[in-house]
Amino acid sequence: MARKARVRMPPLKRVEPAPLPEREVVIEKLRNHPEVRMIREGGKKLARWHTLPLGGDVWVQWGKHAKPDGVGLTFGAINKVTVYPEPPEIGPTRSFAYSRWVTLDPEMPAASIAAMPKYGGTREFDRRDAVWVEGAGELAEEALDRQWRPTRTLKWEEMQALPDDLERAFDQLLTYLIQCQIIAADISGPWIRLIHNSFLEIKSYLAYELFDYNLAGGVLRKRLLSNGGGMGMQVDGFDAGVVEACNEASQGFEGEVERDFTGMVFALDVLFSGFVLDMVRLTAGGAKSSFDQRLLTKLLEDTARHVGWGTGRIRYYLEHTPDRETASLKLHGIAERLERAQLEGHLLNPKILEPLAVLLGGGSNRVAEGFTILRDFWPQFAENYLNRLEAVGLPRRGRCLIPSQAPF
Repeated sequence: MARKARVRMPPLKRVEPAPLPEREVVIEKLRNHPEVRMIREGGKKLARWHTLPLGGDVWVQWGKHAKPDGVGLTFGAINKVTVYPEPPEIGPTRSFAYSRWVTLDPEMPAASIAAMPKYGGTREFDRRDAVWVEGAGELAEEALDRQWRPTRTLKWEEMQALPDDLERAFDQLLTYLIQCQIIAADISGPWIRLIHNSFLEIKSYLAYELFDYNLAGGVLRKRLLSNGGGMGMQVDGFDAGVVEACNEASQGFEGEVERDFTGMVFALDVLFSGFVLDMVRLTAGGAKSSFDQRLLTKLLEDTARHVGWGTGRIRYYLEHTPDRETASLKLHGIAERLERAQLEGHLLNPKILEPLAVLLGGGSNRVAEGFTILRDFWPQFAENYLNRLEAVGLPRRGRCLIPSQAPF
């Protein structure tokens, strides 16, 4: 076999760094810097932060003494002593991009206008109805408090060897669940920076949720690579319609256009994660060892919290949006698109149902029994989904495209 010719790289030209100025020149420039002169000379502009009246237009949070509640120093405990116990509605005095309740210098009105969020800017979502959820502080505290450390807390030495057919089925399902975590993280992550810092609880919750996705993907991979098995086959199509809907909601994160955070939450957290929740429940039901059951129970808890956040967000949106009828029509449209696509690409995907049948049946020679269990469970896919939508005020009974009985 002939050897390939080596690629000949052109000679690289060494670029000499520009010489540094003399030390005396650097010191002299520093001494003449405008801000250094202000510090050296002292003056009202420098001291305004210290001379403005406490409790005035700037120091609005002065004198507060938040006390820990029954859990600790939580968001709820902090919010009890703030001037504004709830995040504000949009308004010119609160539409700046800094951290919560920081006020702008009243002598700099131009800065207030420049910092006001706008679509295509750094903090686009500055309306409460666009991002908020009841109990946001408690939800964020729970998400942080329930984070786990599987590397240390799981007793990995207690894993039990499984027959090859069961290990292969279990690993195929874990491969699918890892893909779910990756897709969810990719979809949700870029939205965090677009939410106004007045809604700090929402930003915090989404950051913790993103951590959940990455933690789960890592621990599932550890499990399937540590018990004699390995990564399964890539599952294609289970994200049917979800990525497209979320891409449309984001408008590619480009341009000064109105993006739809709520549409993304509905597609990802309510519909998609709701179906993933049922798949995790089935996988946990078929797990053959206490170790695998414990692992999946933690994943079940995290996924249930994500679905709970999504349903709470949609409920708040429908209750507070200025035009509920238009909002409902929009969400029904997303549902109709995704129900059909998810039915075909996700709920009826052979690379998911077949390993589930092997696991639930108890082996590759008992697949028929496993499919019987799947048929018995099937009505819960639609029923759980429809119950969530009824709870948020978006009833779809009689309109839902997911059949109430298994089509197999």
